Amino acid sequence: MSETIGIVGGGIAGVGAAWSLHRAGYQVELFEKGPALGGNAKTFRWPLKDGGHAESPLLVVAWPQMYYHNYELLLKELGVGITTLPISYFVQTPDGHFCQDGQTAIQARFAHEFRRWEKLVAFVAKVNGFFLPKKRHDSLYHFSYFNPLNFIPLYWLARAFGISSDFWNTIFVPIHCASFITTSMRGVPAVILPLLESIVPLEEPGRMGTWVGAPRQVFDRMTASFSDHVHTSHEVTSVKRREGRFVIEDKEGRSYTVDKVVFACDAASVLRSLESPSWLQRALLGNAEYVDDVDPTFSRFVVHSDTTVLPEPHRERILSDFNTYSEIDESGSLECTFVISAQNPSTKDEGVPMLVTFNSTKPLSEVQKRIELPHPTHTMSFRNLIIMTMVRFLQGKGGIYYCGTFTTPEGGHDLSFMSGLVAAKAVGAPYPLPRDNPHAVADFNQMQRIMLRSGARETIRPSISAKDAPAQGATRRAGV
Repeated sequence: MSETIGIVGGGIAGVGAAWSLHRAGYQVELFEKGPALGGNAKTFRWPLKDGGHAESPLLVVAWPQMYYHNYELLLKELGVGITTLPISYFVQTPDGHFCQDGQTAIQARFAHEFRRWEKLVAFVAKVNGFFLPKKRHDSLYHFSYFNPLNFIPLYWLARAFGISSDFWNTIFVPIHCASFITTSMRGVPAVILPLLESIVPLEEPGRMGTWVGAPRQVFDRMTASFSDHVHTSHEVTSVKRREGRFVIEDKEGRSYTVDKVVFACDAASVLRSLESPSWLQRALLGNAEYVDDVDPTFSRFVVHSDTTVLPEPHRERILSDFNTYSEIDESGSLECTFVISAQNPSTKDEGVPMLVTFNSTKPLSEVQKRIELPHPTHTMSFRNLIIMTMVRFLQGKGGIYYCGTFTTPEGGHDLSFMSGLVAAKAVGAPYPLPRDNPHAVADFNQMQRIMLRSGARETIRPSISAKDAPAQGATRRAGV
């Protein structure tokens, strides 16, 4: 009889782990405290004027195709279509607006600082290149523990290059807040800058991949073969070791017995559910930092169709041409609106404005839903990088495994999915995707090096050579 694995958390990390384990012949029990799977990759049903509905993503809306090698392999395996999406940003300030077209007064005002920014990007790329392998593909997973830029905040390095805090607050934060789901970015390490600039260049729009349809289909197809073992609205409250197995209990008093446990939820929830956490579990999981610990801007959002949230002189242009609108008021507070209906292929022709506003300061009508972010997003900080590197010493100990954002360098969708695959591999499931893309295989191997001790990982080999790999240069300037 095969082992039964309990997976706590129904985001892409937990579902990825469950999918991989089930394909390998394990019995799985998947627990999600919310009413639906998906984590931050939510699907929302918008009412249309004709009485029908249209589905769209809300928070995770697109991805950089030149970096998401494994996630795109997953979508191909599931038969989910991929299309491209223009990514552009509109920033409104008390002094005017900035919209990446090279023509605004704000862009002219910061022209000399944009040139300094280019020099900063080149400098960081050169330093990073010194510490990384010379022959490498575009990847989120290249990481050197010896690079000093891991420890130097990007903000302070930018200041050293003559870039003002005004530029940081007016240009950098309003554009990248949507990627980081926070406005508190002064602790972001400088090492990440070339990656950011390749995904979301500050001066020009980019392009990203997105689903043909909504993200719900990904989770439905991944769990179709074990849907009767998916437990939504099951908030796990305790995981107890009993007679060599684990008893998982939820808030309603329901209990399930499993052989091993994979935690794919936030660190605080893991710590609360453990019966007798060790000193190392308390030290690491108790100190993981999430954006809502330091910045409440993105902790709540409103799903609505009220276009008055956008400035009247630019309203129609924003609704048709921009994905993200950020507004800075006189006090420096930032309000951010995702314009879901602007260019998303599944919603752009439906004729209904589809908006998601964070940190709303205006009275809104046509509100569909007010939501508190139930899955905290990890911050990109030195403290979390240290925690990430130390979690490997917990992996598999006592039959418990970990995946999700606190086990990755940053909380991207491909990173979280990959963490689930690595946790499943640590349990015993082989790499579940085709091995004919060496870049995807290399990313998986690198994720193993990040998450697992040397004795617990096994390097896998691609089925084709690197010289036969798909070219990456054509997508070099794609957006987040």
